[in-house]
Amino acid sequence: MTNGHLTEAEMQQYALDSNSCTETIVTHINHCAYCQQEAMIYKLMFHRIEAQEKAVFDFDLTELVMARLPQEQTTHDKSFLYIITTAIIIMSGVVSYEFGNNIVDILSSLTPMLVSLVILASFGVMIFFGVDMYQRYKAQMKVLDFY
Repeated sequence: MTNGHLTEAEMQQYALDSNSCTETIVTHINHCAYCQQEAMIYKLMFHRIEAQEKAVFDFDLTELVMARLPQEQTTHDKSFLYIITTAIIIMSGVVSYEFGNNIVDILSSLTPMLVSLVILASFGVMIFFGVDMYQRYKAQMKVLDFY
C-alpha cells in the first residue's frame, strides 16, 4: 500500500476480478471511499474497452505492402547477352581456324609465369564481382528496411 491506499495494480486486479483478490484488498476497498472511486473508474474503463467493436481490417495488407516495394528492374538486356555470346563464338572459331593443329603446341609452350598471371587475374575479377554483388545485396536489404 502507498499512503494508506491500494496500488494501481491492486485496484486494477480488483476491477478485473474481485474474486481473485485477497481479503485485505476487498476489505480496504469496502472501507476507503477514494479506493472505491478509483476501482469504479477502472471497472468502467475496462467495461468500455471490452464493449468496443473489434478492429476489422477491410483491406488486403499483403497487397498494400507489395505495392510499396520497389519493382524489380531488369539490368541485363537480352540482346547484349546474345551479342557477347556471338562475339565469343566467332573469336573462338577464328582462333581454332588460324592455329588449327598448332594450338596444343602453343598452349604447352606457355610459361608457368603466364599461367599464374592468368589465374591471379581470374581470382581478382571473381573477388571484384563478389564484393560488388555483396554491396548490391546490402543496398537492397537496406531498401527493404529489415535491419
